[in-house]
Amino acid sequence: MKSKSRILKLLAYVFVPVIFSIIAYLLLYIALKPYWDMAASTISIFTNSQSTLMSSDEKPPIYDPNAEPVEIKEAEKPYIDVHDIQFPNSGEQYGLLTCEKVGLDAPVYWDDTYEILRRGAGQYTGTLLPGYGRMILLSAHNVSHFRPLRDLDLGDVITFDTNYCRYEYEVTEIQVYNELDLEAWVIEHLEDDEEVLVMYTCWPFEFQAGRKTDRLTVKAKRISGYDVRWRLYEDE
Repeated sequence: MKSKSRILKLLAYVFVPVIFSIIAYLLLYIALKPYWDMAASTISIFTNSQSTLMSSDEKPPIYDPNAEPVEIKEAEKPYIDVHDIQFPNSGEQYGLLTCEKVGLDAPVYWDDTYEILRRGAGQYTGTLLPGYGRMILLSAHNVSHFRPLRDLDLGDVITFDTNYCRYEYEVTEIQVYNELDLEAWVIEHLEDDEEVLVMYTCWPFEFQAGRKTDRLTVKAKRISGYDVRWRLYEDE
């Protein structure tokens, strides 16, 4: 019996500190995770180039920030044929969002993977490009490219330069949604025949322990830019 008691005491001396150490590390991880996530996102701003995800050995990017924007002729009913548009691949920059008033300057990539969001704004691939007359859904981090969203006002104009045309959108709504409510709204309006630029990012901008479940959402209507002729019944 004494031998068994000694073994139990020995096991207690060995395993109890280990168990308490594991619990302490888990509690420390949970407490420090929000700080680490914020630090990692901030560091990525400075350590990641805003160039495309392709290497220099591959084909050049389809978006040229130095190219002159397509001139819009108001006297005509302008359109671009869909066959004349070079569609972006996943991870490829195809545009640039700007608003000088608030300092918005965000490269726009096709797709919204974690890696893409480290470099700029990503577009949900279930939505269409500018000019198609449907929803455009973009997201980006609130510590970097979409931080200026907090300073937007109703009526502000956002310029969206793409690889085929320049578009302008006027802000019509600024609202905070729960992430599930925003998802439900997107699903409900995804097929609407109205071109609306929807940009969202985590809310609040200030530090908050735990995962943020609210999204600052900005909606804007298109006020200039070519239509893209892409549906069969639009063919002449």
